[in-house]
Amino acid sequence: MRTNPRLRLAINVIVGILLGIFISQMLSGCSDELPLAPAPSAGIAGEASAEVETINGSKTAARISPTQANVVTTISPAAVATTSSATSPTAVAPAAVSVTAPVVSNTMPLPQTKEHYHLSWDGKLEGDATRSLSCKATQCRYETHASVVGLASFSEISDFQWAHGQVEFQRYERTLQLLFKQVARIEKQADGSIRSERRGKVYQYAGKAGLVDILNIEVQLRADRLANRAPKASYPLADSKGISAISLHREADETLTVAGKARHSEVYVRQDGKRKTTLWLDPAQAFLPLQIIHQDGAETYRMIWLGDAAK
Repeated sequence: MRTNPRLRLAINVIVGILLGIFISQMLSGCSDELPLAPAPSAGIAGEASAEVETINGSKTAARISPTQANVVTTISPAAVATTSSATSPTAVAPAAVSVTAPVVSNTMPLPQTKEHYHLSWDGKLEGDATRSLSCKATQCRYETHASVVGLASFSEISDFQWAHGQVEFQRYERTLQLLFKQVARIEKQADGSIRSERRGKVYQYAGKAGLVDILNIEVQLRADRLANRAPKASYPLADSKGISAISLHREADETLTVAGKARHSEVYVRQDGKRKTTLWLDPAQAFLPLQIIHQDGAETYRMIWLGDAAK
């Protein structure tokens, strides 16, 4: 039986609109569930900056791995003898003293690549996606671009600084193209406050140390595992109306067959509110995501790794 062309067109439009609403809510990194936080005063911004310095200092010491404490400063016996002689003619120079100075590299430890993924939505709509990480010195960008041909496209971009073994949030942007373009932004301001724009509304709230966005938390997780560090159980998330908590926990390892090969993977689940994302990370490829499943209520999308997009 042949389908009426007008009926088929109407069905495609309805499916496209539903997909756009779903993608907008699911991939925005911007929840509507939080109360609006008041704009910070100069005093609050100053306190936030001081808090960042203090907390970052303590976290740096806590994140040092055994393989990173390799810098040794040696004080020579001659130098000690010279100093001692100035105060005591009979002073005897002690043996050489070694002081271990811990160092955390500011160089991004993850490989900078562009990866190709297959995208599916509830097993009904199919598309393609690319995900890439790039850095210039300590300034980095992690981004996702995906499309369902003829219906919708979206992109996510996270700009951040890599310093002292952790991401430092700077800017997150999400763009959805469906009939018309929708853009949401969350940015750190010069005074340390956070400013967001979404659906024609602007919000501003005080920043916080250790802040992540919905995308760069994945970079932090991968870098921690590459350094053999256990990730934290919870992180402060930059959201549209304020800071919320995003949890992270590990589940049992699994073996996936992707890109024509069986691959061992570590499985992690991150969750904020009703949004839940499960990541299958490959230890043999710097914990590259082999599969990503995002669930938002009854809706689900999946990305499966196909290989290096540059090849």
